[in-house]
Parts: sequence; structure tokens; C-alpha cells
Amino acid sequence: FSPEVSVALKGDAGRNITMSLQRSGIIVSALRVMHPDLYWAGMETLVRLGKWAARYELDEMHYHLQRWTPVFNVVSIICNHRSPPHRDPKCRPAAFDIMTTASRYHPVVMDFMNLGIKFLYNSGSMLASSCRLVRHYMNVEEGNRIVTAWYMQDSIHNFVGTPSTEYAKYDRVNM
Repeated sequence: FSPEVSVALKGDAGRNITMSLQRSGIIVSALRVMHPDLYWAGMETLVRLGKWAARYELDEMHYHLQRWTPVFNVVSIICNHRSPPHRDPKCRPAAFDIMTTASRYHPVVMDFMNLGIKFLYNSGSMLASSCRLVRHYMNVEEGNRIVTAWYMQDSIHNFVGTPSTEYAKYDRVNM
């Protein structure tokens, strides 16, 4: 395995996409609150990957990594797509998949099937789950939708030697 720049990010259009992702601060901030160890592991992975790209003179990859603000190493944009109930096997078990949605469509329910939990998933919503462990799906019958899924691929962390994080923990706060 050797990382490479996604085909979608190659050329001038890809540079524009990378620049537009610099507006992802709310997603990154949410991860830092929800799972601080995973946030720092993501940062460390991107720094190590950037050093690797510079050392091997992978200029296009190095360019994108210098401007890539999310700590996630993968972002998927899904438009008007129905997906069957699934888990995301390329993620670390303790990692989060943060999904945001936008556009116009009738109210939809995101179903975390193996947890028995359903969420109203209106436009502008953000949900996070353990992407490898939680089986999830949503079905849009009418309208248009865009879902952005942010996650960290296990193979990238392994490639640069970033240690695995523990699962996120809930600590009660005494007030």
C-alpha cells in the first residue's frame, strides 16, 4: 500500500476542492470535543504523511497536505444516493465517522440499526458514530441531498505508523 492523491483532487479543479475544504472548522472542532485522542492522531497522521510526501518529492500530495485543514484523511461527498445498511470496514474500530447533510428534502431518519437508535436527520444536521461498528443507513424518497462523510482510513494511519487510539469515553462532569 502506498498513499496517493485522489483522482478528484488532481489538477486545478482539485486544488479548488482542497481550498474549499478549509471551511470545515466546525467538523474538526466537533471531533476535538467528542474524541480528543482521535483528533490528535489525525493531526499526527497528516504531519507524518506530509513529511513522507516531501521526502519522496511527491509535490502534488505535499501541496494538498499543506492546505488540508481537516484532521480526517478521507472525505466522501454523496449526492442523491441510497445506500443499504452498512458499516465502514476501512475505518479504525475506535474512529468516528462524522456525517453532515445539506440540501432540500423531506425529513429523513438516520437509523443506527444495531444500536436500535434513530435520529431525525434534517438538512444541516451532523451525526457521529463509530464507523466500523455501527450499522447505519438513511433513505431519501424525495428531494435532493448531499451527505458529506468525514473519516480516517486505517491504512493511512498504519502506513505512517500512527498508534491506535482508544475508544471515546463519556466522563460525567461535576457541576
